[in-house]
Amino acid sequence: MLSKEQINDHSHWISVFEPLPGERAELIEKYEVTKELLDYAIDPYEKARVEVDPDAGVTLLIFDVYVPTHEHTSPQTAPIGIMLTRNNIITFTNAQTNFVNGIIASQMGALQKRGEITDQLNLVIPVLYRLSTNYFGPLRRVDQQRQLIQQNLQKRTGRKAITEFMEIETGLVYILTSLKGNVSLLEEFKRRMSNRLSIRQMNDLDDVIVEAQQGLEMAQMTSDVSERVSNAYSKVLDSDLNQTMKYLTIYSIVLSIPTIVSGFYGENVKYLPFANGEWSWLITIIITVVLMLVCIIFMVKQHWWK
Repeated sequence: MLSKEQINDHSHWISVFEPLPGERAELIEKYEVTKELLDYAIDPYEKARVEVDPDAGVTLLIFDVYVPTHEHTSPQTAPIGIMLTRNNIITFTNAQTNFVNGIIASQMGALQKRGEITDQLNLVIPVLYRLSTNYFGPLRRVDQQRQLIQQNLQKRTGRKAITEFMEIETGLVYILTSLKGNVSLLEEFKRRMSNRLSIRQMNDLDDVIVEAQQGLEMAQMTSDVSERVSNAYSKVLDSDLNQTMKYLTIYSIVLSIPTIVSGFYGENVKYLPFANGEWSWLITIIITVVLMLVCIIFMVKQHWWK
């Protein structure tokens, strides 16, 4: 689906949502889009980067955005395409990233109230700023969730908590990868567009880069802390398991003594001590208890219980 809005007298914003084959042909024929860059722009698995076609005068930004998801699912990111042609801004979104069109429309409306938008970058750079700062809220929520799980772990260590940590770390991998790509994209974009940018635009783009780097540092710190806490409590679980196995081994040793004594006397072997006496059954019990006590005393002295 294509929708078109006027930016100024000679520029338009074309919003492209999961284009059909006929709409792709229209983009190529009417809006200065090349087939190669179009394929990059609509690919839902494309990594954040800058592509430039100097012959066609087209610049494509593949920018990873945070996708709002249900609070119980891992954070997710997805790429959007922002294509700058000689006369138009063309954005490419899908069902996951369609919310970006609302951000662009809101930003464009706010700028038009102040006056005419004379340069495409006056719209693109603030949009990139807002998309970069959108990572902060989810990162804070992830860190708060991590702190809550950690507090609960101090009371009781369980498999569920480790699983929750794993989900946090999985989400942070997506965020870290996206933010690293975005920082590289923005720096590359600045380098390529330095001749075209005004001083104010250069400062605004620097602000975007700073926000993206700050988000990357937050994500990296949260990821490192989550990983270390998860590893620490995994070791606690392993230690508890080892302690349990140790106790079971000790119990097995102690409880094997009655089986050995009763089995030995139950073989009806002749001339066993106390085997034919009136109180032989009681004597075998006493022998069993004595051997168990000797075994327990030996293990206590060897500190096997610690």
